Amino acid sequence: MKVQFDRDTLLAALAPAASVAPARNTVAAIEGILFECPGPAEGTCQITAYDMEKGLRTSVEATILQEGSYIINSQNILQIVRSLPAGDILIEVDDKNRVHIKSGNSTFEINALPGENFPALPLLSGDRNYKMPQYLLRKMISKTIFAIAQNASKPIFTGVYFTVEDETLRCVGCDGNRLGLAQANLEEGAPDASFIIPGRILMEIMRMIKDTEEEITVSLARKHVIFQIDGYTYFSRLIDGEYLNYNRILPENYDRIAFINAAELIRAVERASIVTEDKLGGSNSKTYIKLEFEEGMLKISSSSAGGSIYEEMPIHFTGETLVIAFNCRYLLDALKAAGETEVVCLRMNGPLMGMCIEPGEGEIEERQPVKYTLFIMPLRMNGK
Repeated sequence: MKVQFDRDTLLAALAPAASVAPARNTVAAIEGILFECPGPAEGTCQITAYDMEKGLRTSVEATILQEGSYIINSQNILQIVRSLPAGDILIEVDDKNRVHIKSGNSTFEINALPGENFPALPLLSGDRNYKMPQYLLRKMISKTIFAIAQNASKPIFTGVYFTVEDETLRCVGCDGNRLGLAQANLEEGAPDASFIIPGRILMEIMRMIKDTEEEITVSLARKHVIFQIDGYTYFSRLIDGEYLNYNRILPENYDRIAFINAAELIRAVERASIVTEDKLGGSNSKTYIKLEFEEGMLKISSSSAGGSIYEEMPIHFTGETLVIAFNCRYLLDALKAAGETEVVCLRMNGPLMGMCIEPGEGEIEERQPVKYTLFIMPLRMNGK
């Protein structure tokens, strides 16, 4: 194989591919990126990364001097191409599977594997297809992915639950302590479905999609989901399992409601996190942040072995006085996920019954709105 690339064009494709390919794996082929020359179109090289659960495929413009198919270690090729100056890069693989990478006065030599060693890919097409603007999917994911578990005994909690019913898309993330629910309308004729997408591939999707009207296509197969984004094809195995009945978690009514400036509350919770994460004391212990709601005032406090914090901020509050505590990081993640609102609305019932976070006013809805509800369970305070 002998192929010439523009350095910047190749790097733009390698970076997302390398983020999909695992840096370490017992199977060397999975650590690599598959280069296939020529690609599906004339004057292209197709590159693929796949870790047996998720993958990426795209085509890069190239001058094909000699056809071939080889696997090159993802981290090695990424670091080499990134280190080279702008201009042409020549990649040549000899009959001993040695890769020669040349650019200007620089020459690198690394190993490759034959392309036939690459794992077989799933069929990259689905029988149910959905089109939507990129900003819409980005917003749906951002409202829910903060609430999924990183590791859990039940895999369903490590993904976002998607349902399509009556041309309405709903997304839910939940780890048992917090929940994010988002809802938006889809195009006419969108087929009904329900499926769970792993959070790991959704994080990759979030890095690629933009806050624009440009379309993204999501295709659903029996065991896989496929995303078509600006010439990139992302695909992932779905999580198999029955999702929890999340409607039972959310209270139907609340007897305490607070309206507060969202940006000011986020900054206050960030300051409290210095104490709750005990950075002052240098330990890894976690303490809670305490919120005291009363008419016209919110009191925020926390104390740990490393120090303490107390501050007050004005709010509009209705209902009986309430003292409630939360994991500071969970609360901060939820408030940041709310985003794009000047005033946040906090709905509560009691100190152990959880808090609902919704937009209060000032929500930016110049485009199709996304309705959302964020919910976080409280912590039991000492002596309570």
